[in-house]
Amino acid sequence: MPEGLIIEKLRVGHRADSRQGSPTPILSEMDLSVAPGEFVALVGTSGSGKTMTALSVLGLLPPQIHVESGSIRLGGTDLRAAGEAELNRVRGGRIGMLFQQPKRMFNPRRTIGNHLAEPLQLHRRLRGRSARMQALDLLAEAGFEDPAWCARAYPHQLSGGMAQRAMLAVAMAGRPELLLADEPTSALDKVLELQILELIGRQRHSHGLGVLYITHDLATVSAFADRVVVMEAGSVQESGPVRTVLDSPRTTCTKDLLRASALPAAPAPSDIPSRTILDLQGVTKRFRSTRRGARPALEGVSLDFREGEILGILGQSGSGKSTLARLILGLETPESGSITRFPGTKHNRAGITGTEVQLVFQEPHDVFDPRMKLRTSLEAPLLQRPDCTAEDRTARIVEVVREVELDPALLDRYPSQCSGGQLQRLTIARALLLEPAVLICDEATSALDAVTQRKVLDLLLRLHRDRQLSLIMISHDMNVIRYMSHRVAVLFQGALVEVAPTAEFFARPRHGHSKELVAAALPVPQAARACQHVASTIRVPGVRDLVGSPDAR
Repeated sequence: MPEGLIIEKLRVGHRADSRQGSPTPILSEMDLSVAPGEFVALVGTSGSGKTMTALSVLGLLPPQIHVESGSIRLGGTDLRAAGEAELNRVRGGRIGMLFQQPKRMFNPRRTIGNHLAEPLQLHRRLRGRSARMQALDLLAEAGFEDPAWCARAYPHQLSGGMAQRAMLAVAMAGRPELLLADEPTSALDKVLELQILELIGRQRHSHGLGVLYITHDLATVSAFADRVVVMEAGSVQESGPVRTVLDSPRTTCTKDLLRASALPAAPAPSDIPSRTILDLQGVTKRFRSTRRGARPALEGVSLDFREGEILGILGQSGSGKSTLARLILGLETPESGSITRFPGTKHNRAGITGTEVQLVFQEPHDVFDPRMKLRTSLEAPLLQRPDCTAEDRTARIVEVVREVELDPALLDRYPSQCSGGQLQRLTIARALLLEPAVLICDEATSALDAVTQRKVLDLLLRLHRDRQLSLIMISHDMNVIRYMSHRVAVLFQGALVEVAPTAEFFARPRHGHSKELVAAALPVPQAARACQHVASTIRVPGVRDLVGSPDAR
């Protein structure tokens, strides 16, 4: 009988010449196992060593980092002793891989079908028509309404959720015995997240697939995991059956993760001005597509945004949230309808234009040039102001970096030398440099662990209060929207289907899609007990057979 993945006494550290005087290992005496057919959730905050554990298994550690001691075995194969040829047969074959940032993993010059063809040929010896048919089957299982279109599409033509599902299809192409999933659903809405988890669950039950699922979302994964392993500072702090760990956490780090996941509802607003500063009327936007009858990205959207409020915009992947943000910013032009920016605001007597609206991106790694130090990247927006001297720019940068609660010493680092939470704070700092009146946060915390997410959200609330910023929070995370927003607007398939005050929306959602979203947003530990029910009742139109029946378990 195969023994699955077994990691014993694993110690990973920096090479002697890459980091002097640092005795602290990245991983210390790491013990972990995943049996065939078992779902193990590896949980921890940013920098705890979760991703390094997965990279150690794959033999893909960065050059300056190496395994110092310990063993890694998969089904009797010693992966530490394996040569590159053997590891290449393991990667994508015996081990399927799901990453947090799928668009960075795809080659932008190759279609999704070409990406699928490679593992089908290398690991299953499929070519020609057999490979093409199998690729379409894999894409259909991953939830694509039109697998043939997806196979022809390039990565830039997919939304974030579509890219995650395409990567799942690639990961399963080699019929792996172990799936390493590193935050694969952090960018997905709860409906799709539950469906992807259910699909993974069906694969492990029907094919004996072992799953090592790296995440910070204890609530959702707890409905699917058999065991939970909690990491902090490179070592295992707590492990055990999922119900035992969640119901009776022993360590502080586990309690902190659970506490941060349970975001409370926002207090009812009392003094939000009624002045409208942005008004959208009948806004429609279409993109060119090879698909016949493809629906518009946005269609007939009418929405007002008020000075000093926090407006939450909810929707699944592909619902039009990011397109709406680009239209408000002026990066896209609507085909029909109007976007009016009203004068007389506190920040700009002539109206909200140009730099008065700034965007905080979902993926902070895409904001900064990896070849530049952070100081240089932050200085770039200020170079547009001829009246701003070098001394003024330096002082302004240091001021906003401190405002987002970071040490200015970070400015002399490169992006790769910062954690995800630090980079997200620096992205906010970059947006604040030009004194915006409106800050649009497009999934700004979806890639962060629960503890870091809570800190960034509280930072945004403080900036909203101290700077009197108007915030648009675009998210698929219902708990974030409930924690932050005064009003909620719901987008579904490009249409605005509901707008309501936050408390009213969560108490009495009116639209059917809104009810499905609210059903997926339950506080810990209720979510852990209810996820199976939600997964069995929520459907996405056109997604075939993703949510399993009780007989499939």
